[in-house]
Amino acid sequence: MKQTIAVTVLCVTMVLMGAPVRAKTPQSQCAQISQKWADFWNGHDFAPAFDVFTKDVVYEDVPTVMGASGAKEFRAFAQGFFDAFPTTRFELGQSACHGQEGFIEWTWIGEDGRVEDPLAPGFCGTGKPFMVRGVAVIEIKGHRISRNADYWDFATVLRQLLPEGQDCVARLLGFRE
Repeated sequence: MKQTIAVTVLCVTMVLMGAPVRAKTPQSQCAQISQKWADFWNGHDFAPAFDVFTKDVVYEDVPTVMGASGAKEFRAFAQGFFDAFPTTRFELGQSACHGQEGFIEWTWIGEDGRVEDPLAPGFCGTGKPFMVRGVAVIEIKGHRISRNADYWDFATVLRQLLPEGQDCVARLLGFRE
């Protein structure tokens, strides 16, 4: 009986002592990086960018064929996004990392920005709400994202902008000039 109690106490002690070690597992680091990613985009402020991303980050928004390479381009890309979608937010889903690679699942909830220049970032300027799920495929250096490729369904967003954005949607799809 004494041995059983001693073994139980030892096991409980090891579990409790191991808790801080488990908090630093790769998945925990991945969850922290994912949260920083969401906080950056939700904060609409470029200042903390390099707490999340490396200064030589390569960032791709695959559906819109937009992106950035390096600090200067990333600043312009992020600021353009913040300006075009001032009420946007991202909600996190799952994330996982293996080694220096991983993914972040997210839901983008926003309103179509008011865009005057048709070549400026944004969609149709309808002001309509939209929601789309997506994923960021990431590479990590240290505790920062060095490469980010966002994948989401552009058609899902465009369908939500109709009928007000009908001419714009047709133009974005290449049906009209």
